[in-house]
Amino acid sequence: MAPSLSLTALRAFDLVARLGTFTEAARALNVTRPAISKQIKCLEAMVGCQLVIRTRPKVTLSERGSELAAGLRQGFDTISASVQRTIEHSSQPNTVRLLVERDFASSWLAERIGGFLLNHPGTSVEVNAERNGQLHPDEDFSFRIFYGPKGRYKTDTLVEEFLCDWIDIPVCTPEYESAHILEYGRYHDAHFLLDKNYNPWSAWFENTDLEDPGDQATYSSFNETSLCLSAALAGSGITIGDSFLCLDAIDSGRLVAPFKTGLHSVERYSICYPIGRKLSLSERNFLKWLSQTIMEYEQNVVQVLARIGIRVISSEIKQAV
Repeated sequence: MAPSLSLTALRAFDLVARLGTFTEAARALNVTRPAISKQIKCLEAMVGCQLVIRTRPKVTLSERGSELAAGLRQGFDTISASVQRTIEHSSQPNTVRLLVERDFASSWLAERIGGFLLNHPGTSVEVNAERNGQLHPDEDFSFRIFYGPKGRYKTDTLVEEFLCDWIDIPVCTPEYESAHILEYGRYHDAHFLLDKNYNPWSAWFENTDLEDPGDQATYSSFNETSLCLSAALAGSGITIGDSFLCLDAIDSGRLVAPFKTGLHSVERYSICYPIGRKLSLSERNFLKWLSQTIMEYEQNVVQVLARIGIRVISSEIKQAV
């Protein structure tokens, strides 16, 4: 059985290695210099080799001592960082920190977060928008919200829970539809606006009766769906709109769905949080509010799409050959 290591001796050696003298280490621990010397001797006896070469004015480390010091430095730094995060979290129990995919944050969540704050006075919410999938694992967030296939964000340290999916709907302005979309939903010389990070056009064509124009089409690509929608609203072409991002524009008539078909997304939004973390009351309230708000929004999506005659199909449906 391995001998039981003294944490006190390890910390004393770590400080001697960092500060270079027994005196400075003793001052840092608020003990006497002989007490530090005794701890180092005990540690050397335990590991069976010399760790510290006693020179003046500063000590030097043996080869084995340098190896041990490097490992201890990393370990104690990790402990210190973990304690600091705990202190910060406990000192801000009414703060909910979110790391959210940029489109979802700017085009949906930011417009609704005020409703949560009004109903939960004294609670603060910090929203950090980031490119999809950038989890920043070393930072302390209450929740992380990103999209992707099921299980993409589940790790040894993160729980991944389903938040919602969405409906992919080809959209353009009424003027663009009149100029480029023919009767019965056929199109000619239409310009496609693509999100290069999420491009469901192939799946959409596969599940409808329209022919995929493939390489014959002209297109512009962007790195966010919101940019594609901005270009579509400017009359630059036709794009796939996420129902969480484009419903207001469809409902107001600024965008139309010329093909009258929407496709349930093959991916989904997930909400992630650290495994074993005990959620604060503010975090639990936020999670409950978010789930309820999304459910109400999805009910509105169904009503709006039904009103304007958009048929929603599952991505699992395949046309007969």
